[in-house]
Amino acid sequence: HFSAMMLDRTSQALLANTAAMVGVLGVLSTTLAARARKNKAFTCTLSTSVAKTKNKAKCEIYSLAMALLWIGSVVVVIATQAFERWGPWGYMAYCSSCAALYLLVPYTPGLAELLHIGDSSTAWHERYITKANLWIAIFSFIGNYWYTHYFYRVLKAKYTFDAHMLNDVPICLYLMTHAYFMFYHVLSNFAIRFVHTRYEKNTARFVFTCVLVAVMAYMTAVGEAVTIAAFPYYSFEDRHSAIVIGSAFYGIYFLASFPMFYSIDEPDHDRASAPVTYWSLERTAVSSFAAGMIVLCLLDFSRLAFTHVELFSAL
Repeated sequence: HFSAMMLDRTSQALLANTAAMVGVLGVLSTTLAARARKNKAFTCTLSTSVAKTKNKAKCEIYSLAMALLWIGSVVVVIATQAFERWGPWGYMAYCSSCAALYLLVPYTPGLAELLHIGDSSTAWHERYITKANLWIAIFSFIGNYWYTHYFYRVLKAKYTFDAHMLNDVPICLYLMTHAYFMFYHVLSNFAIRFVHTRYEKNTARFVFTCVLVAVMAYMTAVGEAVTIAAFPYYSFEDRHSAIVIGSAFYGIYFLASFPMFYSIDEPDHDRASAPVTYWSLERTAVSSFAAGMIVLCLLDFSRLAFTHVELFSAL
């Protein structure tokens, strides 16, 4: 009975938080943002959210298609509890296969062309998929290596399955995070692009975009928290606080990452004639490291402001 009450309490809190944020977003979309609309006859179609550069559009659609595969496999794994038969190498093999859909398949001759992701006229280091992979690889590494310890200390979280570890974090999760973050960030690209193509650049659009990113960040965190609850080897001292408060904590990751990832090879939608500035791998890496530092600061500011938890034990 107690667990059922906790579930109800947690569900109610999540629904209330989500409804409030979506409500604010809805109000802004019909009031503040409406004043910045570029075209009053604008209609919402898929084309308004698809990237204008061919290579980026192909890669984003490919990323979403691959997400259907690995998300489907996660559902099967959880439903059948196949993970109960895995050891450290079983986890590594599964998570590596999910990450390989982004890290290896786009560069495999034959497969890349078959999936319409290969582009023989563009060097591998100039392709959007390479820049997206580099950006996400750096950011997800920082997230696992550093940010996970905030969950360990602040939310008393812990992984209890047998796995190869790096800085007390299962190495397989570094790989699985790559697949998760590619999916999240490509989805956020569509939403942010929709706003930028629909509204004029001004204060109203900026405020609306900030609220949109905050709502997407929280909902992304909630969605992952709820789905991972079915995995028994990631536990918390207080599951209610971990899901409700932890989702807000986790959502901080995306406050910086969503808009910064969106900028890669994205044209200026406010100047139709402006040429696209294609990013170098160096610029991509610097952007990801910058996002990682911004998030680290935000996490620590939040820890200091809302908790009394010491991150490092006294010597």
